[in-house]
Amino acid sequence: MKKLRILILEDSAADAELAMDELQEAGIAFVSEIVERRDAFIKALEEFSPDIILSDYSLPSFDGLSALEIARAKSPDTPFIFVSGAMGEETAIEFLQKGATDYVLKNRLSRLGPAVSRALHEAEAKKERRRAEEELREASFYARSLIEASIDPLVTIDAGGRIADVNQATETITGFSREQLIGSSFPDYFTEPEKAQKAYEEVFSKGFVRDYPLEIWHASGRTTPVHYNASLVRNEAGDVKCVFAAARDITERVSAEKRILANNELLRQLTWELVMAEERERRNIAVDLHDNIGQTLAITKMKVEFLLEQSARCGLGDSVAEIRDMMEQSIRQTRSLMKDISPSVLYELGFAEAVEWLGEQISSQHGLRVVVKKDAKIPAIDEEVQILLFRAVRELLLNIVKHAGAKRASILLQKSGGSIKITVQDDGTGFDASAIDRASKRGGGFGLLSIRERISYIGGRFEIGTGKGQGACICLSAPRKSRKQTLREGKKK
Repeated sequence: MKKLRILILEDSAADAELAMDELQEAGIAFVSEIVERRDAFIKALEEFSPDIILSDYSLPSFDGLSALEIARAKSPDTPFIFVSGAMGEETAIEFLQKGATDYVLKNRLSRLGPAVSRALHEAEAKKERRRAEEELREASFYARSLIEASIDPLVTIDAGGRIADVNQATETITGFSREQLIGSSFPDYFTEPEKAQKAYEEVFSKGFVRDYPLEIWHASGRTTPVHYNASLVRNEAGDVKCVFAAARDITERVSAEKRILANNELLRQLTWELVMAEERERRNIAVDLHDNIGQTLAITKMKVEFLLEQSARCGLGDSVAEIRDMMEQSIRQTRSLMKDISPSVLYELGFAEAVEWLGEQISSQHGLRVVVKKDAKIPAIDEEVQILLFRAVRELLLNIVKHAGAKRASILLQKSGGSIKITVQDDGTGFDASAIDRASKRGGGFGLLSIRERISYIGGRFEIGTGKGQGACICLSAPRKSRKQTLREGKKK
């Protein structure tokens, strides 16, 4: 065990001997150095490095008060005890106020052992306290450095909703100084104070909030969109001390999302224009087939029938009859092609009648029984919308034919305010709705995804109800007026 190092400032060898005897009797193991002059005292402080100092009050060439001042300057943590033959109470109090640890009268040396032990204990406690304070300062400095290094605004809020502390990023994003911010109301720095207050209250009810969307306003008037994150801070007893909040600037993210939305909107618009251009071209081709090829075939058939009457006399009747039959077949095929490319019934009679005609065509061509039901007096639908809906219904029916293994399908047309609702249902095998991407690729044509995108573009909805072995039920709803028509009417108003 390390021995205690004791520096004794004493001009009387006998008094020094008595003090050391008393310490030994108290069970204190020590080594000592005895000095009586100033220079020796200073040298001992530097070289002997005492753990404690025992000093007489009055010496011939030196004095205890000067020794105390030197000790406090050179070794402030070393306990200093006066051991004196005579010291008034006022003098003792003065020395204690100037930094002495204790004092013991020479005629009461029995107190010396306990006084030394107590002084050493207090010195050690003082060192521990100073070490803890230093560690706390370092930890506080480290935490503050981390807070200030954050690019996110960080705020500490007290239980009353007042700002208790902020970092530099908070000053930057608000345009207010730390002094101005501390003590002010937290919600006041958001464009929607009530919403910010609600988020703050939510922290107390849930213990935290995550990615709560808010906008911080700057002193200049500009705003910054942020995601607000916060949690409760508790002490060791579990009591709430404050709320610690961080705001992540999402300006770039919001801008990127707007660009993506704008690009998607442009893509949908271009796709829509492409679909409409294709439909116009289909219509033009159908008209050309009717006005040119159809008319030519009809006239040719008339001439062939005339030749058939004349050819019977010369034995060519059978051959001409065969040509006539081929002409009739070509006419039927041309008419069928015109209906497939652009059914005239859609333009001439309207959407509901075109769907009924489509059901009959699917039934006759593919053997699928299609039942069409409709509300009375289905209102008129803008041409662009009815083209899209007709193509979508046709694609759904062909998907049923190709993939559902169904015997029966039904189509229900309903009016719903300014919209029209179409329900296509079958009794087939159904499919996994989560695999819509794969199903769409197998389906070809529009595909379910493509139908949904186009319906969405015109402000409609596309819903799927299906399961393995349960058939499928697909609902389409769309406004009867196209987006262009709605915009035109809005401008007129």
